[in-house]
Amino acid sequence: MSKVAAYYHIVFCTKRRELTIPAQYKEDVYRFIWRIITDAKCHLIRIGGIQNHIHILVDLHPNMTLSGLVQSIKSLSSGWMRSDSRFGNFEGWAAGYFACTISPDARLRIIEYIKSQELHHQSHHIDDEVRFLYRDADIDYDERDMR
Repeated sequence: MSKVAAYYHIVFCTKRRELTIPAQYKEDVYRFIWRIITDAKCHLIRIGGIQNHIHILVDLHPNMTLSGLVQSIKSLSSGWMRSDSRFGNFEGWAAGYFACTISPDARLRIIEYIKSQELHHQSHHIDDEVRFLYRDADIDYDERDMR
């Protein structure tokens, strides 16, 4: 039997990075996404974020592609949120997303980073965070990314 560990840090934003995920309902969004990840036979390690973006740390199943998982998460959650009156201002997710692999040694650091999103964004704007993530992953950043 094959054994694979494929850890990905995934981030995606609401359209135009608008604050359209009410704080009191974000746990419902996380649970919905968790079901999608579980149905894809992947393992959710941590999920968190604020009203305009979500971070996910996942161990990707060997038969699932990263793009396939993200597409499922975004399309299914978007459809559900757009049909639920609690998310009346939600227009959908931005077209793009950020993802990078992480080493097993970095898991605890990324978990803590995701857990501290509320505190982190009291002093850091999402644009700065996106630039940092891209730079840290050695990915070229374009201002239109994740809009």
